[in-house]
Amino acid sequence: MRKIGQIFRFLIPIIALAALVVFVAGLGRRGRMTKKAFVAAYDRMEEAWNTGNVDAIDEFMAPDCVTYLPPFPDIEGREAYKKYIRDTRSAFPEFQVKEYGYILEGNRGATQWTLRATQKDTGKQVSIIGSCVTEWVDGKCVKHWTYADQLGFMQQLGMKLVPAQAPAGK
Repeated sequence: MRKIGQIFRFLIPIIALAALVVFVAGLGRRGRMTKKAFVAAYDRMEEAWNTGNVDAIDEFMAPDCVTYLPPFPDIEGREAYKKYIRDTRSAFPEFQVKEYGYILEGNRGATQWTLRATQKDTGKQVSIIGSCVTEWVDGKCVKHWTYADQLGFMQQLGMKLVPAQAPAGK
């Protein structure tokens, strides 16, 4: 009987520790984005950009989502992002983006994309590549980083990279 008591005194803390580990691990999984939901969200993002149906992003973008577009200013909020889509499509009405190469790890995901568009005023066509990294909480995008070939984009529109001139007398 004494041996059983010693075994239980040893096993009870181990069982409690194991239960704690399982509980904490379960907390980390709650609200995780599934690959299927992640791809579906980017399908809706594609729809918003390609068709102008900006309400498609309501399903997956949090109202206070922040979009980072280096080197441009951040876009704060879902409504501001919708305006950004509308403004961009106004300047580039023939706008098509295709996303591919989805990667999801925990609550962070990434995708690559190719964009083709025609500028309304000049008729110049552009084609660039880029990628997005997103952070998800309970199935909603809360942070969205977009990285694109901005220099290539500007060069295709006819802009030239010119070195800064040194001030006179220096």
